[in-house]
Amino acid sequence: MKRLVLMSMSLVAAIAVVAVAGRTVYASDHDDGETDLKSRALNLSDHFAFKSPGDPTQLSMIMYFNPRSLPGKQYFLSTKARYEFHMSKAASRAAKPTNKDDFMFRFEAAAPDATGAQLVTLTVFKDGAMIGTNSGKTTTIGAPSIVTNTGKAGSLDVKWFIGPRADSFAFDVVRFFQVRSFLAGRFFGGGAPGKGNAAATLANNCRGDAFLNNLAATPAPDTDDDKINLFNPPSCAPDFTKNLNVTAIVLNVPIAELDDTQIFDTWSTISVAE
Repeated sequence: MKRLVLMSMSLVAAIAVVAVAGRTVYASDHDDGETDLKSRALNLSDHFAFKSPGDPTQLSMIMYFNPRSLPGKQYFLSTKARYEFHMSKAASRAAKPTNKDDFMFRFEAAAPDATGAQLVTLTVFKDGAMIGTNSGKTTTIGAPSIVTNTGKAGSLDVKWFIGPRADSFAFDVVRFFQVRSFLAGRFFGGGAPGKGNAAATLANNCRGDAFLNNLAATPAPDTDDDKINLFNPPSCAPDFTKNLNVTAIVLNVPIAELDDTQIFDTWSTISVAE
């Protein structure tokens, strides 16, 4: 069976569109949008991996999906999908990624109940072999408290949460496309061969600063030392994720139980049968 896989990676691993035996793999960005072939629940967003600030002996991994979720509205995991964290052990920070699943954590959800909660099974694999499972459920948008699932999955102690969270990603998407269009025109468009269009312009930023204000003979009053005002300053830059949610899967595993390895390449995937 072939599977369509959406992938988000972190640490020293790189992202590419690749063909894997029996699977078609596509790299993810923060928000790929919805299509007839890919629903919101399959829209993989961001991936994070770090030592837990509350307990550095724990490795925390997080994946986001369902981007642009509306506040107060319940969103779900697809019952046809596998949501997976992948881990490859690394000999050093500069070691070439192996893309080997030394450990893999798979979450699969049942249909939501009357409250909107979904029963979820976590299956853990080591070197491609299943070593155990752990069962739990999601936290709903109106739940009075977070549901934290804990227990054993084979030899591993696991602690995990699935539910809505405020999107921690901040991005001024409108200005980004304005700057991208301006730079493309200035460096590559409209001029003689090998030359860009010197007449390409960029609107003032949201504070009213002109692109090259601080390089002008008589610069207008400015509140920072930026010589080139490409992007909007934080004081007024609009964040396109403000007041929007994502669905998060958060997993904590003791590092000592991961063969006591200290360095990993990690990535997330969401896959469905084609």
